[in-house]
Amino acid sequence: MPGMQTMTAATIGGALSFGMALALFGRLKLAVTQAVAAKDNSFRRWFLALNVSLAPLMLLSGVLLDTYGARLVLVAGSVMLAVTLVLLNHRMNYLQTLAAMLLAGFGASALGAASIVLMPHVFFVSEETSAGLNLGFVFITLGALLASAFADILLATLQLRRTLAVFSLLALVPAFLTALPGSHWHIGERPGDLSAMFAEPVCWLAGLTLFFYVPLEAALSLWTFALLAERGQDEREATGLLSGFWMAFLASRLLAALAQHTFFFSDWWDRGLVVAAPLVAAVLLGNLVGAGQRSRPRGGLILLGLLLGPVLPTLLSLLFQAASDAKGTAFGLAFAAGSLGSVLLAPLMRTQFTARHPLSVLRLPIFLALLVTASALILGLMMMR
Repeated sequence: MPGMQTMTAATIGGALSFGMALALFGRLKLAVTQAVAAKDNSFRRWFLALNVSLAPLMLLSGVLLDTYGARLVLVAGSVMLAVTLVLLNHRMNYLQTLAAMLLAGFGASALGAASIVLMPHVFFVSEETSAGLNLGFVFITLGALLASAFADILLATLQLRRTLAVFSLLALVPAFLTALPGSHWHIGERPGDLSAMFAEPVCWLAGLTLFFYVPLEAALSLWTFALLAERGQDEREATGLLSGFWMAFLASRLLAALAQHTFFFSDWWDRGLVVAAPLVAAVLLGNLVGAGQRSRPRGGLILLGLLLGPVLPTLLSLLFQAASDAKGTAFGLAFAAGSLGSVLLAPLMRTQFTARHPLSVLRLPIFLALLVTASALILGLMMMR
């Protein structure tokens, strides 16, 4: 396999595995609880430790990527994730479980950092950063959707041990593809200058935007169930509508990639998109919340997915343009802020979405969308200098 084709295949494999890891984290509760025979309260402490650790681990993955290159980080992330899934097949004490969770977080962080930084280099041409990232994020979303469906099928037909073994083998695919001969792995990385990234206002503003955007995606899942429960619809229909939302998410990223590649939009388009899309989404969320009891928000949820899908990849394209060659460090810094936002706002989301009066609390995603809009607007204005 020629060098560039090898790197492209490894990047796609890494993106699919990263999406798979994101989906499997939502199912770790069952696996780990059975592995350690822990009570729910005990598990929550370990899962909180994983969430807290993701911020420094994502930053560390980015620095390592700039220092040692994407190839090594991609292999390390793939192997660590596979080893973690194997470890979950065995009974462990609390300390061993914490170590396994940290390893899972580091593996997923490394896979995500390496595959995302590689995307602009393997899809289209290097100048089409937004198009490359939107197309690459299609594979991340696809990996998450397929992993969820595949896990349901495997758990219904196989034991948990064999299900984890299958996913462990799948997690090794990026490492196998990366190990194939290839001569185009050097993409101009240099050792990440962390102090320079901390002094760069664009990186801070991108991190602030992700601080609000990452919890927004998580809140939308809870928001959908809360809204449909308020409308008197059952959980099965809510699950179907949420699947439609994520399918629209995937489709919008693919459409954005094709449009950006075909028409080669300027930076003004990218800056406008990361501001306008969350703003329109906030208005749409407000309309859905304020609709009558008999309203069926099916079309609104699909439109919401179409609006928000390209926001994250396009935001990262602006960050990569400002970060020069130290893209890994910039990515790690920004996504560490996003992980931190998820941890800090998670208690608020749990409190809000378990309240007795749904209509009074369904406005949390609206507030988050407006904060994303405001921080993205400041980011766009800063980049005009």
